[in-house]
Amino acid sequence: MPANDTADALGETYVGLPVADIVTAEFVRDFGNRWETAWNSHDTEQVMALIHPDIRWNDTIFWPEIIHGHAAMRAYIDKIWAVMPDVHFREVQLFSAVDAGRALYLFEQTSSAPPASGRETKATTYGCDIFLGFRGGLLSDYMAQYEIADMMRQFGMLPPREGRVGGAYLLSLTGSKGR
Repeated sequence: MPANDTADALGETYVGLPVADIVTAEFVRDFGNRWETAWNSHDTEQVMALIHPDIRWNDTIFWPEIIHGHAAMRAYIDKIWAVMPDVHFREVQLFSAVDAGRALYLFEQTSSAPPASGRETKATTYGCDIFLGFRGGLLSDYMAQYEIADMMRQFGMLPPREGRVGGAYLLSLTGSKGR
């Protein structure tokens, strides 16, 4: 079944806003370059300049709920700079499905531990920014996927996996005896 036909628990389509723009490979490549430059600038306004006012932003790995609109988006971006003031992104590869108006930006992320942690460690992890739609040349629908548990282990904020597989590691953090 196409993603546009699949409703989530809120009654929204999984992809969210309709894809209104026809994108080209050149547009996606240019957008990926501007995306990396904006995030590495640590300037909220540069990032916001790439985001549609009616953005649907799904990064529930970091944020407690799906974000809708510029006001909530600004708070999210400012929180990233506060928690990871030296975060740096490097493109590993940009994949695109121009006929569907979508792209996937695979990245390497490097950051120091959050200042509030008092730790002087760095972490390097991988993830992807999934561009699910564009309107007016701006990103209108987004989903994040990245490894936060490994990042926290590298910061020394979580114990080693010690061979635990799958959810058993996460269950072990709660005191459960998952295998």
